[in-house]
Amino acid sequence: MLTSRRIGVILAAGRGRRMGGTKQLALWRTPDGEKPLVAAAYDAIRPICDEFVVVLGHEADAVADALGERNFHRVDADPDAPMFESIRSGLRAARRIDPGATVVVQPGDQPEVALSTLQALTAWSLKRPGQAILPEYNGQGGHPVLITPAVAAIVVDADCPEGLGRFWLDHAELCRRLPVEDAAVIRDIDAVGDLST
Repeated sequence: MLTSRRIGVILAAGRGRRMGGTKQLALWRTPDGEKPLVAAAYDAIRPICDEFVVVLGHEADAVADALGERNFHRVDADPDAPMFESIRSGLRAARRIDPGATVVVQPGDQPEVALSTLQALTAWSLKRPGQAILPEYNGQGGHPVLITPAVAAIVVDADCPEGLGRFWLDHAELCRRLPVEDAAVIRDIDAVGDLST
């Protein structure tokens, strides 16, 4: 049964090879001062989330420590596995907490999203309980993705060798792409130079 609760899933298991280190720990400038990238990603979706799961892998304890006093359920994952396995682990954990909650999937390297975007995504997820809601900027899909319980149940059991993006293309009936005027939904931080953009 769909509830109004939302559980954020922060994907923070990767090695950050293109960054040359654990990018989740890189500092990101915010109006509140600098904070670790993983903390910025958490805070970006906090306005719409009742609870959090953080999927950890590479330097898991250091990344967990970087979240400070933020509350979350910890899930450990293989940092060398495809990202979809982290997504699956996060979805499973969220469904154990509340199988009726919508899951808000946010990569740990996407530190910003406009409040207006979050509000639009949540409004659409309530209207479309049979679909995930994906933000789209200039025709490019982004994050966070809101996955309703019915869709989460399907994704957890899906075979996705090419990742979740391919899954949405192959199962268009399970998602609704929502155009937004928010470039932050497609801005992920992969290299040191991205930290200054």
